[in-house]
Amino acid sequence: MRLSEERIAVLAREIADRLLDDELVDLEIDERDFRFLIEGLITRDLQIEDEIDEEATAFILRTRPHLEEGSTEWVVELDRKKEDLANARGYTMF
Repeated sequence: MRLSEERIAVLAREIADRLLDDELVDLEIDERDFRFLIEGLITRDLQIEDEIDEEATAFILRTRPHLEEGSTEWVVELDRKKEDLANARGYTMF
């Protein structure tokens, strides 16, 4: 995962604070629980990206073994496959 648990917690706190400060949400739960929910969403999102990246890499290694990892063609094929896998899951990659 690209972010540490500590960084995810900081981001979740900042997101929750901003949503609450701008009165964009009306909580019926404790703010701490709200932050915890946001942390879970961030973590799950990052896990999905990791899964897609692993699947795409395995696919390229299996179907295009002649490509040199890290080459321009490798990166193009990897990005294309990641986009295909994300679309199949209904997931938007950033």
